[in-house]
Amino acid sequence: MKVLRSDEIYGCIEGLIKEAKESVKISSAWLRGGIVEGLLNGLSSGVELEVVLRASELQDLVITDDRVFEKIREKGGIIYLNSRLHAKFIVIDGKKAVVGSANFTGAGLSDYSQGNIEAGVYYDADDDSEELRKLVEYFERIKEDSFRFDDSLLGFAINPVKSRSFEFVLLEPDVGEQSYVEVRSEEGIVLGRVVSVYSYDMGFFANPFTAGESPVFGSIDTFKTLFAERKGKDWKKAAVWSYLNENGKKVKIAVVDVVGVVKDGKLETPLKPFDVGAPVYSASERALKLLMEKNFSGKKMKYPVKVGTLEGSDIEAFVDAGEVITKHMLVLGTTGSGKSYFVKLFLSRFVKETGIQIFILDPHGEYFEDLKRWGVEDIDLFQLEDTIFPVYPEEVEELIKSAGYPELISGNKNEARKNRGVISKFVKPAFSTTLLKEKSLLSLLDECESVNGVNLEEVKAELLTLFGSTVGNQPEIWEKLKEGLNSKRSVVIFDFSKITTPKSRVNLAGFVMQELFLQNKESKEERLLVLEEAHSFAPESSYGDVSAGKDNLSLTTARKIASEGRKFNLGLLVITQRPAQVSKYVLSQANTQVMFRTMNSADLDAIMSYVEFTRRDIVELLPSFQTGTAVVSGLGAPFPFVVNVE
Repeated sequence: MKVLRSDEIYGCIEGLIKEAKESVKISSAWLRGGIVEGLLNGLSSGVELEVVLRASELQDLVITDDRVFEKIREKGGIIYLNSRLHAKFIVIDGKKAVVGSANFTGAGLSDYSQGNIEAGVYYDADDDSEELRKLVEYFERIKEDSFRFDDSLLGFAINPVKSRSFEFVLLEPDVGEQSYVEVRSEEGIVLGRVVSVYSYDMGFFANPFTAGESPVFGSIDTFKTLFAERKGKDWKKAAVWSYLNENGKKVKIAVVDVVGVVKDGKLETPLKPFDVGAPVYSASERALKLLMEKNFSGKKMKYPVKVGTLEGSDIEAFVDAGEVITKHMLVLGTTGSGKSYFVKLFLSRFVKETGIQIFILDPHGEYFEDLKRWGVEDIDLFQLEDTIFPVYPEEVEELIKSAGYPELISGNKNEARKNRGVISKFVKPAFSTTLLKEKSLLSLLDECESVNGVNLEEVKAELLTLFGSTVGNQPEIWEKLKEGLNSKRSVVIFDFSKITTPKSRVNLAGFVMQELFLQNKESKEERLLVLEEAHSFAPESSYGDVSAGKDNLSLTTARKIASEGRKFNLGLLVITQRPAQVSKYVLSQANTQVMFRTMNSADLDAIMSYVEFTRRDIVELLPSFQTGTAVVSGLGAPFPFVVNVE
C-alpha cells in the first residue's frame, strides 16, 4: 500500500492504465475531457473499459464535457450514469487500485501547487486481495444502481406519455419510421413502433398563420423582417441563410405507437403510462426475435413460416400458418409489388413446414412451374380444357337461344316445357348431382324433343360450329375435377388458363370449393385453399356475365368457407390486386393479412373499412412501399410489422 499526494495521483493512474491487460473500471463523479484523453491515450486495444459518472443535475454534465464521452466511445468503453455518485476510484485488471478524494478533472489530478489538495491510496493484490475483490464487487453494485449509457439509447420521452402512444426527443439521427423502440418500465419492457419523425429548428419559425407565435421558435417580428419586408427575393434568400447560420437549433421528435408490454416473453396490453423523461432505446434483438415466433395471442406459433426479415434489421419474421388454416389469410398488392413472388415463396415453405395439403385455383397457369423452381416436387396439375360448364338451367337455355333455336325451350308448348324439364334434371349447382358428369351438353339434346319441326341434329351442328369442343367435353372435365379433389399429393393445382368464358370459370371453381368444403366437413383434415385473383371468383360487384349474387356458385361457396371453413380446418388464402372488387364479407373474414404496395384510393378505402387489424397509419404506408416490402398484421403475427421479403 502507498499513500499518494496530489502531485503523485495522475502519474500513478496513468502508469496503471498503460499496464492494463484486461479491464479498467473508473468511478468518478466528474471528469474532464483533457484529463480523460491524456489518461486513455495509453490504454491498449482490447482492454474492457467501464466508467461510472454522476448525472444528478445539468451542472454535472457541464463539468463533465462531451470530450469525455467521445474519448470513452473511441476506446470502446461503456458509460454508466448515477445520480448519487461521489466515490472516486479506479481498478485495473481486478489486481491494482487507487482510491482517493480526487475527481478525474484538472483540479483533481493536478500538481499540489495548482489545483485542489487531494490524497489517495494505491494498493494491489499483494497488499490485500480480499479487499480488492470487495472493491470490484462494490463497483458492480454501483453499476447495478446506475443507468447504462450505450448506443441503443435513442432519446427521452417528452410530455405527455400515454399508455398506447408517446413521443420522444430523438438524439440518434439514423432512426426512421417503422423502427422499433423499447422503454424499460415497472410493468415490463414497453415495445413501440415509430410511426413518424418530425424535424424542428428551434431557431427558425413555426407557421404563424396556423400555429400562432411560440416562444420555442423564432419571433414573429423577425419573421416579418425576413419575409414580409419590401426587399428583393435574392436579399431574402441570403438573409434567411444568414439567420439559419446564426440561430439554427435542430431537434427531431419521434412519434411512437405502443405495440405492447413484454412480460415473461409475452406481449400484453399496457394499462398505464410510464414516466415522462424515461430513456427510449432501440428494441433489443433478443426481445424482437422472441416475439417474432409468437402469434397475436402471445402463444408460440404452431406452424411458423418464414416470410422475410423485419424492416431495418436482420431479424427473421414469421407468420403462423396454424392461424391461416383456422382463420384465413389475405395477400394483396398491385402488379409488380412482389405479391405473387411472396405467395409462391410462402406456399413452398408452408408445404415443407406443415405438411398440410394445398389446393390452388390458378386462373393463369403460373403456379406449377414456379413452385417447382421453389423446390416443391409433390404436385398434381390438372389443366382444364376450354369448356362451357353450366350449373343453372338458365345458362343452357341462353346457349340454345344464342344458337338461334329459342323455340326449343321457350313458350308453353308441351315439348318446350318438357325440354326445360330435361335441362333442369341434368344441370345442377352441385358437383355430386349434376348429370353433366355423365352426358355432355350435346348429348343432353338427345333427351329433348323437337319443337315446330326443328331438327335436333341441326341444333347440335350449330352449337359445334359456334362453340366447338366446349359443348361436348363436360364429363371429361368433371372427371378431371374429381381426380384432383381426390388427389393425395401435397399440392393440387387446378389450371383454368384455357377456359375462356368467365362464367364457366366461376362455375368450376365453385364446384371445387363446394366439394372441398363437404369433404372437410366429414374429415376435418387440415387443408388450405388458395384463391388466386379472388376478385374474379368472389366479386363484390357483377362484371360481364359473372354475377355477384346467389347464382355465382364460387362466390357463395367462398363466403361459406370464409365463415365456416375454420370449424372444419379448411383455410382460405385470398389473393388479389383489387381488394375493392373482392366480396367485403370474404375480406373481413381473413384474419391474417400481408399487404404490399397498393395505390388505388378505392382499394385503400376497402382495406381500411373491411380488413381487420388495419390502422390508418399502416394503410397510409402502402402507396410508398418498394417492391418486396409489405405489412404483416392480424392473428398470425405478434403485432403489425413491416417485412422485407427475401
